[in-house]
Amino acid sequence: MIKQITGFTFTELVVVLLTIGLIAAIVVPRFASASTPNPVVAAGDDIIEMARAVEYYKANKGTWPSETDTGVLPPELAMTFRSENPFAQPCPIGSRYDYDYITINKSNAILISLLPDASAPAPTITNAQALDAYLDDGVLSTGRFQASGSGYAYRVNLAK
Repeated sequence: MIKQITGFTFTELVVVLLTIGLIAAIVVPRFASASTPNPVVAAGDDIIEMARAVEYYKANKGTWPSETDTGVLPPELAMTFRSENPFAQPCPIGSRYDYDYITINKSNAILISLLPDASAPAPTITNAQALDAYLDDGVLSTGRFQASGSGYAYRVNLAK
């Protein structure tokens, strides 16, 4: 006797594929959200992106963007950040981003600052030191990223 081998019907294949798809739709998002990014790295990347945009503007226009309030994107950078204003978002480790065009020791300075407020408290000292190590030298009293007043500031460049 020869045994006849039969295959799967189209309906059986569709049911199996739908079942696998349903299981994947339930399981994959749980694993994807399990790998949340490091907030210190996210904050550092935000600051680097903002600093590059400011430096690019200066290189192309010959001037620095104008001073703005905390959380406000300098209008000159609106085309750079068309999809999302990074200054409007709270910093992942705490505080709000602020673009500063200030004078320090008779020199103009461009800073990306982290300023705490009621809705976004200051980062912990551990997170601030980790951010400093990511951006700079790891010491909050030296280098481009330093403690500044009630927050922290990353010195983009000296304005001329």
